[in-house]
Formats: sequence, structure tokens, C-alpha cells
Amino acid sequence: MVDMKSLFEAERARRIEAKRATAAAEETSSSNADEIRAAPAPCDLSPRTPLRLADHAVGADRGVAGLHYVPDFLSADEEAAVLRGVYAPDAASRWVASGQRRVQNWGGRPSELDVAEPLPPFAAALARAVSDAGVVAEGAAPNHVLVNEYRRPAGITPHNDGDIYNPRVAIVTLSGGALIDFWAREGPASETDDEDARRPDAPSPRAQVYLRPRSLLLYEGDAYALRHGIREASVDRITPLCVNAAVAGVKVGDEVERGETRVSVVFVRKERR
Repeated sequence: MVDMKSLFEAERARRIEAKRATAAAEETSSSNADEIRAAPAPCDLSPRTPLRLADHAVGADRGVAGLHYVPDFLSADEEAAVLRGVYAPDAASRWVASGQRRVQNWGGRPSELDVAEPLPPFAAALARAVSDAGVVAEGAAPNHVLVNEYRRPAGITPHNDGDIYNPRVAIVTLSGGALIDFWAREGPASETDDEDARRPDAPSPRAQVYLRPRSLLLYEGDAYALRHGIREASVDRITPLCVNAAVAGVKVGDEVERGETRVSVVFVRKERR
């Protein structure tokens, strides 16, 4: 004779235990997923050998010393790895709106001389590549990183980086290109590329550099003392002021449409001067 009561009780106990096991598994899975989401994205870049910066100097034709442009500093795969780090979930809380762009700040605030945190993997790997390539002076490795995201047609007002930094700055461009202007330290400057900015009597920058994706720009010395900025524009017009046109694969008269998004990773060293 089948004891139905016992069967029902056994089935009830089995279902309760199954629910407990499922809940425990879901909790473990959720915990693991949270850990994966919270873990910084790894970023492996190929070893670098020192560059001969003199081979990458631009600006002499315009009388601007201290400008160096390195095309294809990163490979396409390395660019993708860095971008995964930039847009990783653990970095999402770092984005702060700043004018027409948004910015991640790593290595303490710009106004704080004492660095209070290590760099995330993507920034540390890229900073190491910059240092190993000899782009920064020995003993002056970057300790502060700014990540800027520009959505077309956003630019940035001409400005000078000031005295808080070592006067040697490296910028790695990702995803999209843009034309950067270097202006005299004082005087008028254009923030847009409208008709007024193209009049014969409009102010002109000392030099311009076209920044291709995956390229590296180093500015130091005389170039560091200048103001630099990117105009608000959807198209960059290449002029005779562009000092790296040949190596960047553009020519005077070209109109280069900007991509939807450009990311720049800026490496500086904060120090007491």
C-alpha cells in the first residue's frame, strides 16, 4: 500500500530543498558576476623599445620646438584593449561632465600634488608603454592620467596646462581623429571653425597637428608654453599650419570628417616646482 501522506511530505521536502539549492546557486552566480563586473579590465600591451624622438619632431617649419608626433604608437588590438579599460564598468563612476566633453581623472585631483591612488590597469599599461618608449624623461614617469571623451563636434577651449605639471605631456588618441591648435600664450584664439574663424584677419595658431587614432603626441619646452585647444567642428580643415600633414596622411585642403567619438588619454607628471 502506498503511503500517500509520506509521499506528499517527501515531495514537499524535495521541493523546498531544490528551491534552497537554486537560491544558493543564484546567489553565488550573482556574487561571481558582481566580482567580474567590479574587476578592472586587464590590458596587455607589447613591450616598447626607446624611440629616437628627433625622428618624430614636427613644428620646426613653424618655429615651434618641442612638438613630436608618433603615428601608430598603438596597434588596433592594443587600442581596443585600452578602450575596454576606459569603458569598463568599474570606471563608469569616474566620468564627470566638463564643458562639451566628459572626463575621467586618475591619480588624484589635478590640484593635488600628492598622488593618492594607483592607476587602473589600462592607464598603468599605457603609462608604462609611454615610459619604456622614452617619451618621458627618466625618473619622471606619469603619475596622473586624464581621459577625455569628445562627442562630435565637441572641442576644448585653448588653454595652458600651468605650473603644476612637469613641462612634458603625452597624449594618446583613440577611436577618432582631430586637429589640435597651438596658440600664442596670450592674445585672441578661435574656438570654432566657422566663417569668422576663416577670415583673412582672423587669429591664426602658431601650429596645428592632426591627431590620428592610435597616435601619440608629445609636447614639451616651447610647445608646452603655448596654449592648445581643439575647435568645435564636425570637419577638420587641413591648412598650411598643419606641421605633420605628410606623416599623418593628410594634405593641405583636405576636409577630414571627425568620427562620432574621440578619446584622448593624457599623461602628465604632477610635481613641486
